[in-house]
Formats: sequence, structure tokens, C-alpha cells
Amino acid sequence: MRRAVWPVLLAAGIGLVILLSLGVWQVQRLSEKQALIAEIDQRMKAEPVSLEQALTLENVEGSKVSVTGQFTPIPALKKIATLRGGPGFDVLSPFVTSGGSHILVLRGIAGEGQPTDTPVGEITLKGILRVHNKGQGRFDPDNNVATNQWNWWDIAAMHGAAGLNPPIKSGLILQLLPKSQGTETLEMELPKVSLRNNHLGYAITWFGLAAVLAVMAAAFVWRLRKEQLAAS
Repeated sequence: MRRAVWPVLLAAGIGLVILLSLGVWQVQRLSEKQALIAEIDQRMKAEPVSLEQALTLENVEGSKVSVTGQFTPIPALKKIATLRGGPGFDVLSPFVTSGGSHILVLRGIAGEGQPTDTPVGEITLKGILRVHNKGQGRFDPDNNVATNQWNWWDIAAMHGAAGLNPPIKSGLILQLLPKSQGTETLEMELPKVSLRNNHLGYAITWFGLAAVLAVMAAAFVWRLRKEQLAAS
């Protein structure tokens, strides 16, 4: 019996170790992601800091900042979005801070034909730093720079189209807070933490597969043992 069973037990043991290790790793990632989300949420509730202060952080996502400068006369960029369940677009206006930094400002969401004019002159903005650097999704259409139709976040290309210097940090934009200066005529929801956190589901999947493998291995051994007892 041992000769017939040990390869199955060995393979099952190796499989269990792998599956349980993956499950434990996902639990650890879940804890790390929850801590990161809590940290970002805390930043969003804090008083705004300068852009320079925020950029000293390793992860700037969710940092509330106050910046002074001017919008450039370049027309706003339009990224496909939804407005009250219908078609709309995010309005992204190029901004140059008093310190010379170039950044795209998400001023709000507009519908077709809705005015998107930017304030003229020096202005102080308050908003949340967001990082969009995931690249083009599998089902995202290509961006059309010529027609100012943006289907996915390509911040480097957006900077180029808006005549701005390269982003000061990959994928970085400033999302204004509702009712702050620069959001006039537009709609803006309160920024939320948007980090994906599927680690609990993944952990359950790996632990579930480990349990299934253990049951299958035990059933195989039991059936083989039963057949050998019947044959003896």
C-alpha cells in the first residue's frame, strides 16, 4: 500500500504547501492594503500641505494639498466619464504653480456643451493628489489626441498635448475638492480611496483549493485502502 500511496501523498503535500503559502501571502497583503487605505483616508481628512511637502512622501496618493499658480490658456482635456448615469467627461486643465511645477488639474465632470472655462489670473487651489499609472486596459480604446478624446489615463501624453513639462511624478494629477475654486460650472464628487483590495477573496480561494485538495487526497487514500482490504 505504501508504494501506491506515497506518490499521491507527496504530490498532495507539495500542493497543500503551495496553496497554503499563497493564502497566507494574500492575508498579509490584505493587512498591508488595509493599512495603506487607512493611511490615505487619514491624509484626505487632514489639513492641506504644500505640493512640495506632499512630494516628499513615498506614496503621495490621497495627499491633500494647497497650490497657488495659474491655469494656462490651453483648452481643457476631456476624458470619458459618466455624469448622473449618462455620458460626460472629466475636465482636466493645465496648471503652472508659482514655483514652476506643471500639473494637470481635474476640475470636475461636465456634460456635452457645458462650459469648461478656467479662472483667469493667480488662484489658490485645494485638492487631492491622485496617481493614475496603470496604463491602458485590455478593453480601453486608444486615446485620440487630435480630437481631444481620452479613454484612459495617459498622464505623460496628456501633459504633452497640454503643452506642459513632463509630470513631476509618474501619473500624478490634482483632483479638486467639491466647491473649491476652479470647479465653477462643473460637478465634483468628494474624492474617495480607489485602491483595489481583492486580497480577502484571493485568500479564501487559495485556502478553499487547499481544503479541496486535502479532501480529495484523503478520499483517494481511503478508497485505495478499502479496495486493498476487500482484495485481501
